[in-house]
Amino acid sequence: MEFMLWAALSLHIFSVVVWLGSLCFLSAILYPVLEVEKQSGSDLTVHIHRRMMPFLWLSLWTIGITGAALYIFTPEFLYERDMNEWLVPVHGKIVLFIFIVIFSMRVRRLFAMYRVRAGERPAHLRTMARAIRVTILFGILSLLLAAWESIS
Repeated sequence: MEFMLWAALSLHIFSVVVWLGSLCFLSAILYPVLEVEKQSGSDLTVHIHRRMMPFLWLSLWTIGITGAALYIFTPEFLYERDMNEWLVPVHGKIVLFIFIVIFSMRVRRLFAMYRVRAGERPAHLRTMARAIRVTILFGILSLLLAAWESIS
């Protein structure tokens, strides 16, 4: 049982780093460079997104599955009777994960519109950047709740 918890936690942390790092790359490096270089409507953006989206979705669903495994198999959930202090940050992370999935699906839909409508690409890119920034904010809030969970 301990090995499963350790493996799930390791995979969970690795997936969070890949997911949040990829979103930060898109938001803080790629989109500003594309705006400055006036290439926000180029095929390079489509190519980079097509390469990164599978990693983002794979890491997002790995975060969800390993998070559920950690929630179910953690000793606090199995053995503790009074776990109110532990449940508040955990349920907060679950709610934030639902919002993260919703905004990630919005980014995916915006990217599909970005690929189809060539004339409106800069506007869709700015909207995708805003949605990604909100998703990053939810991810950072989730990390803060994880820190609260670990000290409670």
